[in-house]
Amino acid sequence: MRFDLLLMIALFAGSLASSWLLHAETFDPAGLARALPGVLLTGSFAAGAVILGLRKSRRRADRAVQAIDSTNDGYWVLDAQGAFVEVNDAYCRILGYTKAEVMRMKIADFEAVATQDRIRGQIQRILRNGNERFETRHRHRDGRWIDLEITVTAVDRGLLVAFLRDVSQRKAAEERINSLAFFDPLTSLPNRRLLRDRIDRALAGSERSRHHGALLFIDLDNFKVINDTRGHGVGDELLVQAARRLVAGVRAVDTVARQGGDEFVILLEMLSSEASQAGLEVANIAEKGRLALQTPFELDGAVFHVAASIGVALFQGSAVSTGELEQRADTAMYRAKTLGRNRVVFFEEPMLENLAQRTRLEASLRDSLHAGRLLPHFQPQVDVKGRLMGAELLLRWQHPQRGWVPPSEFIPLAEETGLIVPLGRWVLEEACAQLSRWRNDPATQALSLSVNVSPLQFVQADFVEHLRGLIAQGRFDPRHLQLELTEGLVTTNLEEVIQRMQAVRALGLTLSMDDFGTGQSSLSNLRRLPIQCLKIDRVFVKDLPLDAADVAIVSSIILMAGALGLDVLAEGVETDDQRLALQCLGCFKYQGYLFGHPVPLAAFESQVRGGADGLGRSPA
Repeated sequence: MRFDLLLMIALFAGSLASSWLLHAETFDPAGLARALPGVLLTGSFAAGAVILGLRKSRRRADRAVQAIDSTNDGYWVLDAQGAFVEVNDAYCRILGYTKAEVMRMKIADFEAVATQDRIRGQIQRILRNGNERFETRHRHRDGRWIDLEITVTAVDRGLLVAFLRDVSQRKAAEERINSLAFFDPLTSLPNRRLLRDRIDRALAGSERSRHHGALLFIDLDNFKVINDTRGHGVGDELLVQAARRLVAGVRAVDTVARQGGDEFVILLEMLSSEASQAGLEVANIAEKGRLALQTPFELDGAVFHVAASIGVALFQGSAVSTGELEQRADTAMYRAKTLGRNRVVFFEEPMLENLAQRTRLEASLRDSLHAGRLLPHFQPQVDVKGRLMGAELLLRWQHPQRGWVPPSEFIPLAEETGLIVPLGRWVLEEACAQLSRWRNDPATQALSLSVNVSPLQFVQADFVEHLRGLIAQGRFDPRHLQLELTEGLVTTNLEEVIQRMQAVRALGLTLSMDDFGTGQSSLSNLRRLPIQCLKIDRVFVKDLPLDAADVAIVSSIILMAGALGLDVLAEGVETDDQRLALQCLGCFKYQGYLFGHPVPLAAFESQVRGGADGLGRSPA
């Protein structure tokens, strides 16, 4: 290296090493190398000391060069055109080139985004201002980008001296921290924190532009059953695939985020300024997303079906806060669930009051479970001769203010909130306790009890063990306990469901398919299930014998059950004409108001013993 160029570098390096020079008794090249990267560009006294020292001793100057070259940080000297005048080995190592190769190139050959003209402008600015510190990226020989922190100072004769440090690891760590803070680790979608920030900005942007926007809350129906029966690995993969489908269906300006669990959110911006047109645009995107999620998922060698309940809240301007907008979309989504799921619902103002009522009802339901206001009722099941075979145990709720709450109102609420699991567990315990009490009474020891089991309850990990414990404790004949399962249970994860059913059957219990004909189970699946009975849903019974279509459906169900060796029981039988029609078609077991309403235990036992007092007086 030329001695005069060394002096220029020393002028720059001297200020970095000023604190060391003021305290060191002897010249230590390694100490200088350690001091260079972290010391500010101040201290002309130190620079002068280095220059004087270098002029006094060429040997000491050589040692300074070695010290600068030995540092892990790079340095170079540029001329006003961005050509290299000098470069150390560390910079060459950082970028994977030899020193000779670098010296034939210009700084613009390495820069990520800066052009030769922009670099010349930056050089002129540094020459005027004296120094500059910035971060940039240089391309490695293998094509990857290296993040660099560069400190440059101008020296005599239009040259620049720069010291630079590879900060790629630090930048990568910052990116990881940012990703953890703002993105969902499973799907890589924006998380709730980043979503709220984008909603804030979207509201402000809508205020300026007067364009509409929309927030869509999306909940995957049936996901919990898949996740609980097949495992979290399959559930996670389903969420990843669902995220990809949603992203594919929106525009570049829109945001798809994961709210948590099986809930996704879509933020639409820059819709039409006309409300009606904006509504059509949102409806189109929402329906596209619904259909995408309805398409079967192939996971782990099996096919799974989910659907989506989607709530939409439109906005224009910032009159509604982020929190209020989220509440509106969430309210509309729950409305979609209560209307039957797998649909898109737009928010309307009356929904807020409905949400408040629902929240109060949920809290009251939780309290009632512990306060004993949920009561078992029993509806008779009879054979073709009208003889009592047993009963279905049905849950009834006596609200402290409202009185009797219809099951059609509180059972879906329990399903949505997960309360169905403790509720169902309690009902099973009540049924087993009742069978245990009946077993020593000649009038009741032959009776059976049917209990509805929700899909969410059935897939609980301890479901079979809980049943085994109840049977052992009650010491009743397990054949007298029948579990009624819905068709929805077998539309996903069939193999796991069959294994669970077989485990239940091994305990001696009877299994029946409830509300048969209203779900999506296929004949090929049905023949594999270890069930003993089909229950014909009341919707096919109510118009017998006048409706030819219902006659055909019921006849087909009965014939199919006979071919599979299954019993058949018809629900919702209210008239003699219905009973006679069913009997003529080959169904010989019935349940419905014709034979008795759901009643408390005392009234039911009164019927068992030959009296009908109290029947039909409680809510159906």
